[in-house]
Amino acid sequence: MVEPAVAVVLGAKGTLGLALSEELPRAGYRVAAGPSHVECDIRDGAALRDLFARTRPDVIFNAAAYTDVDRAESEPDLAHAINAVAAENVARAAQEAGAAVVHYSTDFVFDGELGRDYHEDDAPTPQGAYARTKVEGDARVAAATPRHFIVRVGCLYGQRGRNFPSTIVRRLRTGETVRADSERLGSPTWAREVAAVSAALARTEHHGLYHATSQGQTTWADFARLAASILGVAGDRVVGVPSATLALKAPRPRRSILDNRNLRARGLDRLSSWQDALRAFIAEESRVG
Repeated sequence: MVEPAVAVVLGAKGTLGLALSEELPRAGYRVAAGPSHVECDIRDGAALRDLFARTRPDVIFNAAAYTDVDRAESEPDLAHAINAVAAENVARAAQEAGAAVVHYSTDFVFDGELGRDYHEDDAPTPQGAYARTKVEGDARVAAATPRHFIVRVGCLYGQRGRNFPSTIVRRLRTGETVRADSERLGSPTWAREVAAVSAALARTEHHGLYHATSQGQTTWADFARLAASILGVAGDRVVGVPSATLALKAPRPRRSILDNRNLRARGLDRLSSWQDALRAFIAEESRVG
């Protein structure tokens, strides 16, 4: 009998980490560190090495990151310590432990001015402090271990998330009128689908850089309008507003659409359209309540 691959999930209390902790067992992994475990500070290299020595993972899924895009403008050193230096800590400790590492990046590494969907081999053009730390973190991870999967995601949402797309269902259900950006384009992506693709990718030896976002593009206003329609909520409860009217400290890409080209080449591009993913997310939210 073949023993299941052992996985450690870092950042297991976050939106993506929670999805990974739920999806990996379904994909046949044994999760050695998840939400029920004490979170390991990835800035502490000794603590990481101790965790990996105790759990002996085959794959480490690093979903821990500094993700407050606006606050990073006033806390660049903290963002850098977590997204760049600590990401390298994880990769180096994984290499020492003989484990592969799945590291998560972002569509914000691009400025959104290219005029077409971004490929994995397009040069990053980060705008804000958060984006710059993620670009550096990606480079550090790649240099620290050859057994890396760097997975760029974008507009991520999921159960218990605190960002705009994650909370949209609850806000509409409670009668709130939602103001949403009607200009910036992205590919809202359900964390559960990213987790499922990550589980499949990590079973391969096809290390490298991957884009993993839902198919298609939309504005946040149209995303919210579809959510309202699915919920049976009046469409006038969603108000589209120009990007400039929103209180955003950090610059955002105007059109950050990623092409999942490398996943397709491996036969692993299993992410659905943003519309179908939103319907599935709402159905799950309705079940859990």
